[in-house]
Amino acid sequence: MNKRIVIVEDEFIVAEDLTMIAEKAGYTVPGTAASVEEAILLINQYKPDLVLLDINLEGKLTGIDLAHKLREENIAFIYISAYSTQSILEAANATQPYGFLVKPFREKDVFVALDIARYRCENSLESALLREQSLTRTLETIHYEAITAEEKLFKIVNVLQTHIPFDYLTTGKITNGEIPYEGIGFVRQGAEQYQAIGIPELLKLTGINMAGLKKIQESAIIGKKPALYNGEDFIKVRKENPFKNLLAHTFKLHANLFIPFTDLNNETCIFSFYSRKKDAYNAAHIRLLGRLHNYLINTCEYVSLLQKNTPPTTQAGIHSFEGIVGNHPALVSILDLLKQVAPFDTSVLIQGETGTGKERIASCIHQLSGKSAKPFVKINCAVLSPALIESELFGYEKGAFTGAFEKRTGKFEQANGGTIFLDEIGELPLDMQTKLLRVLQEKEIERIGGKEPIKLDVRVIAATNRVLEKEVAGARFRMDLFYRLNVFPLTLPPLRERKSDIPQLAVYFAERFCKKMKKGYNGISDEMLIALMEHNWPGNIRELENLIEQSVLLNNGFSELELQKPLGSSGSPIQKRNSIDDAQSLSDIKRIQTNTEKEYIKSILKKSGGRIRGEGGAAQLLGIPPTTLESKMARLGIKKEED
Repeated sequence: MNKRIVIVEDEFIVAEDLTMIAEKAGYTVPGTAASVEEAILLINQYKPDLVLLDINLEGKLTGIDLAHKLREENIAFIYISAYSTQSILEAANATQPYGFLVKPFREKDVFVALDIARYRCENSLESALLREQSLTRTLETIHYEAITAEEKLFKIVNVLQTHIPFDYLTTGKITNGEIPYEGIGFVRQGAEQYQAIGIPELLKLTGINMAGLKKIQESAIIGKKPALYNGEDFIKVRKENPFKNLLAHTFKLHANLFIPFTDLNNETCIFSFYSRKKDAYNAAHIRLLGRLHNYLINTCEYVSLLQKNTPPTTQAGIHSFEGIVGNHPALVSILDLLKQVAPFDTSVLIQGETGTGKERIASCIHQLSGKSAKPFVKINCAVLSPALIESELFGYEKGAFTGAFEKRTGKFEQANGGTIFLDEIGELPLDMQTKLLRVLQEKEIERIGGKEPIKLDVRVIAATNRVLEKEVAGARFRMDLFYRLNVFPLTLPPLRERKSDIPQLAVYFAERFCKKMKKGYNGISDEMLIALMEHNWPGNIRELENLIEQSVLLNNGFSELELQKPLGSSGSPIQKRNSIDDAQSLSDIKRIQTNTEKEYIKSILKKSGGRIRGEGGAAQLLGIPPTTLESKMARLGIKKEED
């Protein structure tokens, strides 16, 4: 194997044990260290492939402090700790380790951790190489496309976003030190939407005049070397560079990556990326941009061509996230990550509260991947009984057990060549977690009663509404499976944290349901929108979708949508005045109310396929106990077969 491991452990006996186990696994151990200072010397000398890193070490610095340096140098590491509390796991995961060993450990635990780290390291390196190859191919394709300079620029800006995240980008040539510098800026407005900012737009946004801008730019030093400024460093450089300070103030920016290039005419071409995140940039970004030198020089040429015309106000890319609505920064960040991981076969773990759209994200990953023409198989682990999970996932042979009268293909085989989505993975029993881990490691399954393993090519996307770090700490979820799945984690924000998307989501669902029910869409009342914005949305997007469907269902198709029941209520829909205008008596009002309630329950039963109980059942959709729903059905004379 000839791969090197440095062991950073302040307990001599533990360090010796780890050395023997690592060597038994085929690694070379050039040395061990008891402190961060000793470790840095060893790492600089031997450039290891992997570091086994204790969290608590001799001296003031901890393993987590060293982990930040290892990340900058792209060295994989596995944490070692005597504790595995949720807080330790959360702090450790923030540094993106390749694994976690809990003391006391067994030899096989170390072997598994090393195997997972090797797998993740190889996949991350391969994925990074493939992503860069894909980026250069895309930039080359854009260069030769028969489209305008403006269209090329927007395409390049959009593709760079996936690799160098930014909220504002400025680029262009500086010819003979001309002031004002007339490069073009691009401010991000949505997942694939940008506004071009030329000199006129910048003057309008900042409220200064041309003389003021010229003065600011004259006093701003343009660097001659690549540089990055995160957080406090950016605050310092803002004080020294008034132009950066102007942009930071105008667009609320907190980090900057700057890189200059010199073209064949000895003119300086600059790219300056800005982010609203305080720790957005690292040395890897600068190295990547350096390798893209020629493509970025071409981009500056397009800027020069575009400057001959008036810069466009906005331009949106082709929207590739079907069914995903919104422009909140928390969502946009997820979509950026989605675009990064989609083209590759990397395992993805999607975490988030119930109703945040985990299945939709998984579907988008599949649709944007090279497996999009192949099956996308979904399975909800929470609704399967422990006795059926194995046969559902892996299938069985004829005669494998009593009642197995014919061979059955499992979900993994059905997904061969494509993607399997394991929803609510946190509900899997521990024995099935062990079997799933083996499938992920060996890339093969064995049917119940089968004699030969079946090789598969399946991408695994898992999702859960549980905090898996907490489940691991409580010994309810296997740590090795967690790290195998957690190669590329995505954590979806709850709807209450992206409320600015609610009006857009409401309109999207309203138009969709109006079309489905063949009703006219006449907008949403102001009162309803205010109520939607004030609600806390414990059920997230799914709750909003159900509420909009109910409003459309009870709308007459000629008026604005209004709330049909108070938000947070599980009771019957409220009656609108104009729906009882013709009522002549109390009995008429009661009859109208009963008919409305009956039709609404029947529509929910139809949506649930006639099921009353369980996940996705009518009772759950209505937010009432199944017994209450059955009583209502009996009172209203609704039979299951009516749906």
